[in-house]
Amino acid sequence: MTPSTGPSNGRTPAVGERIMLRQHLHWRRLIGATVQIRQHGQLIRTGIVDDAMADSTALWIAGDATQPRFMYEAAHGIEVWAHPEEAENGFCYRTTSTAPSQN
Repeated sequence: MTPSTGPSNGRTPAVGERIMLRQHLHWRRLIGATVQIRQHGQLIRTGIVDDAMADSTALWIAGDATQPRFMYEAAHGIEVWAHPEEAENGFCYRTTSTAPSQN
């Protein structure tokens, strides 16, 4: 595992520990976070979100030593995945396959 693909909190995962990523739909909340950019289910880049459109139609990944700053667009099948704690303002969420009880 490289620093760019590891958890952002600086902690190295234990052997066998599962690193859970979540797809984020509100890209603007991820400015400054380390994310994975996926297209049609394939990982195409890992990097830091430099900027994002308010409507989540595009985002920019900051340039680094190996790749320049680049814009990715949702219209081209781009998905953004990150650790739940990476979301700005502490917004985290969990998805479930069952409906809540009607108490």
